[in-house]
Amino acid sequence: MGMKALLLATLLAQSPAVPAAIPPGPVMRGDVHAVMGWQSLRDHEAVDRYNDWLNDIFYGAAGVGWYWNDHLKTQVDFGAGTRGETYRFEQLIANGVPTYESAQVHVQQTNFGIGQQYQFFRNRWFHPQVGGGVDVARRSARSEYLPVTVFDNVTRTVRIIVPGRTEENTEVIVRPFVETGFKAYMTRKTFFTSDARVLFKSGFDEVLFRFGFGVDF
Repeated sequence: MGMKALLLATLLAQSPAVPAAIPPGPVMRGDVHAVMGWQSLRDHEAVDRYNDWLNDIFYGAAGVGWYWNDHLKTQVDFGAGTRGETYRFEQLIANGVPTYESAQVHVQQTNFGIGQQYQFFRNRWFHPQVGGGVDVARRSARSEYLPVTVFDNVTRTVRIIVPGRTEENTEVIVRPFVETGFKAYMTRKTFFTSDARVLFKSGFDEVLFRFGFGVDF
């Protein structure tokens, strides 16, 4: 019996260590992240629109999150997009003759968001999540209107009835949002993250697709 006990002790000593159990309390306390992606903004101004979405806007953001437990996380982030462009067309009637007013619109926006996320599972490797919150955006728009013209049947010439002009407008918009995404860990502290966020103002107002990297602390 003594020889068997010694042999068993030797085998246990040489076997791989059993992985440590996940400790009690939150696995993570907080994290920071940096992301980039694409932003689409909706234009609500013109009556007749060639396209009421500004697409292909490159977007970047950074943020910080705090875990209240393994599933609930408060996140704050700040981001900005490059300038987007679209066209507006609106029909006018001048002396009974239909004509159009058109403008090229340049829009740029910065975002500050605070939200609450629910993170599924309790492990160290993969965490899908859903969330929602409030976004405060500063949107700057520059509209370059072309001259409005009509054809004069009497003189057989084209007349300018409204000269070209440029209008600039800046507004602060507060909107709710919903989002879904995930964190996938590459090491115990660093992770890849991706999410999709939709913001609302009289329907869908903005869409964000983001991906990037972060670190737990």
